[in-house]
Amino acid sequence: MPLSESNEVALLADERTACVIDSYEGQVRCVDGEGAVAGVFGREGEGPGEFGDPTYLARGEAGTVGVVDSDLGRFTVFEPSGAYVSDVLLPDVFPPLPSFDTAVSGVSLDYMAMLDGGNSGSLMTRYDVTLASGQVVREEGSPRGPWDVGCGQVIYGIPDHEEGWVFVACEGHLIFVGDTGDATVLRAPIYVPELPDERDVARLEEMLRGFNRRRGFPISEGVEERLESYRATPKNYYLSTGEQLFDAANRYWIATQRDQHEWSYLDVYENAEYVGSVRVRDRLRAFDLLGSTLVVLVERRVGPDDGDGIPDRALDWYDIGDLPFRR
Repeated sequence: MPLSESNEVALLADERTACVIDSYEGQVRCVDGEGAVAGVFGREGEGPGEFGDPTYLARGEAGTVGVVDSDLGRFTVFEPSGAYVSDVLLPDVFPPLPSFDTAVSGVSLDYMAMLDGGNSGSLMTRYDVTLASGQVVREEGSPRGPWDVGCGQVIYGIPDHEEGWVFVACEGHLIFVGDTGDATVLRAPIYVPELPDERDVARLEEMLRGFNRRRGFPISEGVEERLESYRATPKNYYLSTGEQLFDAANRYWIATQRDQHEWSYLDVYENAEYVGSVRVRDRLRAFDLLGSTLVVLVERRVGPDDGDGIPDRALDWYDIGDLPFRR
């Protein structure tokens, strides 16, 4: 996979094709499990099939791929070959839920509510937007706290398939809220605070410099201060707010920051209980799953043949049909 500041992957409906974002070229690349390229598409611009800033991906139930463009506030649907299908303006730029059909759904974060731990209002707003007309057919706030989280900060949440929600909070806490509003707060049983290693620091430095570059700020502005604080602060339990989803059986999967040297770990919960972990090789950056297929975007370890010292990026494919908690 190409080098990119984006950590997005979408496994398409055929379970044989996956797409990633190449942020440096402003393109989307779709490949199959053998690495054969199905399509590379997109270019800078504002016209149909063009991008200002391709940011998020989702799979279409009809085998398509959808791309959220943060600069244009637009959701565009493509065939994996790159053929343009349609686009629609969004009421707010939001990460979409993993799949879409006649409408695209996603959640946006209320930063003021996050600072208050989700107590003063809904932390998230869910939007459902029809692809045919751009009409908002659902705009609904997430359940409100307060929740009994000792460290206080609730950070992000996603809806499940049964009108419930799950939220990630500080210090490895998760909050599962059912459709009746009853909440279960637990701390991840395998959470052990770890300080960032130099690969983590280098990754953050790359992201900070990329953010400054895209916004037209001096490249090094504020970077060293952020890195100094980051080195001294234990890593979050979760890898990033975007790397969590519910599978078809309504099990909750979350990518963690545990280890991430030779292996990375996805933790799985069912009915607000931890049921197991899935270990994958190398440093996980993003994942998606559908049916019995798990696809993982990873950074390889730098080896003696990597003269540039930059980790290679790749897609790894796993058959998860025989996992003990699969039904």
